[in-house]
Amino acid sequence: MHKLVEVKFDEEAYKEYEELQELVTKSQSSKKKPTYEQLLSSINTAIKNLKANPHYGDLIPRKYISKGVFQRYGTDKILRVELVGYWRLLYTLIGEDVKIIAFILEFMDHDKYNKLFGYKGK
Repeated sequence: MHKLVEVKFDEEAYKEYEELQELVTKSQSSKKKPTYEQLLSSINTAIKNLKANPHYGDLIPRKYISKGVFQRYGTDKILRVELVGYWRLLYTLIGEDVKIIAFILEFMDHDKYNKLFGYKGK
């Protein structure tokens, strides 16, 4: 039986997503790469891919999930989708009998992502 996949946003992530949509609608330009249009398009593509396959992203290894990250998101099962310009979309899966919810936690640039998970540059 094929389960229905629904994509939902964390409240704060949805506010940022709406702000991004508004910036694109107003044709405002970003001071750095990627452009707002590119980032929005990349997020929308990720959402479509998640609806088609909720396991589309890569599971972040538990060794990189600190207590602070666990407390922030309330889970240690965090998946990552790479977006345009080294941005990342973080989500977790919530399962039910008839549907799976891909719950988007946050999207962020690469520097913030590295800092959050303690990755070090080469």
